[in-house]
Amino acid sequence: MDELKIKIDLDPVTDGIIQFLGNYDKNTGFDIRDRKALVIGTDGNFRTISTAEMDHIFDGIGENGYAEPVGDDYLLCFSEKSVMDAEFTRYLVGSAVMVKVGRDSRIKPLSDIDIRLMRTYFQMGLITLTYGREKFDAYPLEYRDAA
Repeated sequence: MDELKIKIDLDPVTDGIIQFLGNYDKNTGFDIRDRKALVIGTDGNFRTISTAEMDHIFDGIGENGYAEPVGDDYLLCFSEKSVMDAEFTRYLVGSAVMVKVGRDSRIKPLSDIDIRLMRTYFQMGLITLTYGREKFDAYPLEYRDAA
């Protein structure tokens, strides 16, 4: 099936179909053929982003960014502000950008299969943490030596 972009923000004035495959919508500034990254949150939400938005996010993160490999082809990029330190483990709580990196170390466009794999890898890694009575999901990062 062809790609279709539908916006549903529970606003009947603006919700609906906003883009078909191959169309560039100048109002949103988004070309669905330019899916370069996936923004994914520990709350289960996700969305694809274009090269321009990815660059904007990376500029915003600046020097405070980290990256971790996920699987063989993907890289999880996030801000240190989203990292929670525990005794021997660090956790990502919030959202991150996932990109596909090719053998030439360049960021590659995402296919539907890539998006499914990225979501699966990320969701399989999530664990539930408890703080007082609050429970929330977090993504474990690198482990520190106990010695």
